[in-house]
Amino acid sequence: MSRILTYLHISILIFIGWATMAQAYEVAEVRDGGTIHGTVTFSGAPPEPLQFEVEKNPEVCGQKRNLVKVETQDGFLQGAIMILEGVEAGKPFAKQELPGAHPGKGSFQYTGGEKLGLRVKAENCNFGPFTGVLTPDEAVRFGNKDSIKHVLHTFVSLDTKGSVLRTLHNRDIHPDGEFERTFDSGKVKESRVVRLTCNRHDFMQNWLYVVNNPYFATSDENGNFSIDNIPPGQYILKAWHPLLSLQEQEVQVTPGRALGIDFAFSE
Repeated sequence: MSRILTYLHISILIFIGWATMAQAYEVAEVRDGGTIHGTVTFSGAPPEPLQFEVEKNPEVCGQKRNLVKVETQDGFLQGAIMILEGVEAGKPFAKQELPGAHPGKGSFQYTGGEKLGLRVKAENCNFGPFTGVLTPDEAVRFGNKDSIKHVLHTFVSLDTKGSVLRTLHNRDIHPDGEFERTFDSGKVKESRVVRLTCNRHDFMQNWLYVVNNPYFATSDENGNFSIDNIPPGQYILKAWHPLLSLQEQEVQVTPGRALGIDFAFSE
C-alpha cells in the first residue's frame, strides 16, 4: 500500500511539474509596477574565441570565422540572460530584434504581444546572438536569407551548461526558405536550455533559455540589465549563461520602486 502511495505521490509531482511548465501566461494591467536593474560582472580570463577554417561555402561565410562564447569588456559580462520566474500575469511581450555578432547578420526577432513570437533569421552564416530565449508550446519560425543551404540542428540540454544534449529537430533550411518548429513543454520539461547549431557550419552556435513570461532581459556590453513594469510580489531572479551555469536570488518587488540586484560570474 505504501509503495502505491509513493508512486501516486511521484505521479502527482510530475503532473504538477508539467502543468507549471505549460501554464499559460496572461497579459493583464499592471498597477504600481516595480523595476529590477543591475549589473553582471565577470572575473578572471574568459576563454579565447574559437577559430574556424571555413570548409563549406567560404564564398558566403568567409575563409575564417570566430566564435566568442564569453563576451566581456572591462570585467562586465555581455549576453547573460536574466529571468524573473513566478510572474503569472502582467505586461505583454516586448517587440525587439537582437542582431548576431559581426560579420554575421542573423538575428533573433521577438514579435511581442501576448506571445514571444521568436523568429530566427539566418544570414551571412549566422543565426543571431549567442544567447536568447524561447517559450514552450509556441511555434518558432526559422528563415534563411543566405544563397546556400543550412542544416538546423536543435538539442535540448539536460543541464544548464549543455554538458548532455538530446536531439529535438534536424532539418534543412534552403535559400529563401522558412519553416516553423514548436518546442513543446513535454520535450523541454527536463531542461530549460535549447541549443541551435548548423550541421554544415560548426561555428553557427546559439543557446536559448526557455521562459514562461516576458520578464527577462539580456545584459548589454556594459553588463547592465533592466526589467520593468513588474507586478509587486516575491519572485526568483535567475542569471544564466550557457558556459557559466546558473545563479539565482530571491527578490521582493515593491510597488513603484526600483530594486538593484547584481550578479558576479568567474572563470
